[in-house]
Amino acid sequence: MASGCPPYIRCNSVQSHPGNILVLAVSEDSKILASGGYEGTRVWSIKTMTQLKRPSAEGSRGATVSLLWVRQMDEPHDVLYSGTQNRYFFAWRQVDETFEETLAIQIVHPSEITGLGFDTTKNRLCICSHNDIVQSWTILKDPLTGKWTAQNIFSHRYPNLSLQAIMFAAFDNTKDRDIMVFGLHNNGSIYTLRGKTGEIASEWSVGANIGDATVNWREGILCLDDPAAGPTLFCLTDQTKARVFEIPHERKYEMRPRQVSFAESSLAIISGSDHGVVYVFETRMGDVLQELQVCISQWVQAVAAAEIDGAPVIFAALMHADDGWEEIFMWKRAQDNSIGWNKVGAFVKVLVVLGCLAFICQNLEGYVKA
Repeated sequence: MASGCPPYIRCNSVQSHPGNILVLAVSEDSKILASGGYEGTRVWSIKTMTQLKRPSAEGSRGATVSLLWVRQMDEPHDVLYSGTQNRYFFAWRQVDETFEETLAIQIVHPSEITGLGFDTTKNRLCICSHNDIVQSWTILKDPLTGKWTAQNIFSHRYPNLSLQAIMFAAFDNTKDRDIMVFGLHNNGSIYTLRGKTGEIASEWSVGANIGDATVNWREGILCLDDPAAGPTLFCLTDQTKARVFEIPHERKYEMRPRQVSFAESSLAIISGSDHGVVYVFETRMGDVLQELQVCISQWVQAVAAAEIDGAPVIFAALMHADDGWEEIFMWKRAQDNSIGWNKVGAFVKVLVVLGCLAFICQNLEGYVKA
């Protein structure tokens, strides 16, 4: 860990659900944690780390492989979208302390939905799948009945990419924002698609495999998960590679995509590993700030980051558990008390000085009288 940097301390954990956990996501208001895996989607209160009531189990929809929290028009709380192995995407909205399902659609093409993106300005959802299909939908809500529907905008196939992630381009302020899709194959291809038609506007080969992607549009940086190396940082403006955050591999012939996430206002990058460690990297210099031990020789594929009450927080989940119940772990940045102690020390010094002055003045007054 870098010197002078307060450590992350494990503060909570919970046995979540049977079956592998593949993905984690924190709501934009940092109040709810969603987990997805072989047993579907579940939601948790971050304050208490207790499970919230959810709609009935998804059953034949298959494992949840992608999650996305969005700020949707006309909704008071963040909305959760899930994508599944059996080509379903569905939406849950929060009502008090429970969640209800408002939309569920099974796409025609038989493949798991690997990525979800949302345009809050137009209530548009985009999805990508393993069979290289990209679809865009407008999410509509009947003002009288409150019923949600999804109207398809386009559906296209982009061969030989093995799509892993998708998002609307926040730097695009046009009426129909462009869409960025990230493919594992073809030397790590990123396509920019026209938001209205799906037409390819540009292509960028990053020279690395892509297992996951996260972007900080304000800072103009992109972090990709390269399953063979580790998180890889790029500058969006000139499409240059800034650095690779190397993660050692113990299973050299069994590499899988991992979630990557910016943390601490993008000052840090977090990623899991194949050997039970969550790595916290310093974004600018690439140093390892801390290695969070989860479990020896276990996959940590799902990670997420948030800021709660001013303190950075990291979540991670085991891929396999010995007892069949997967566990979600939570670490919180320790408070740096050095500033507080400095203030106390300064206050004590002031009291000492004032006491000395009072003593001097008192003796001086006695001397003058004498």
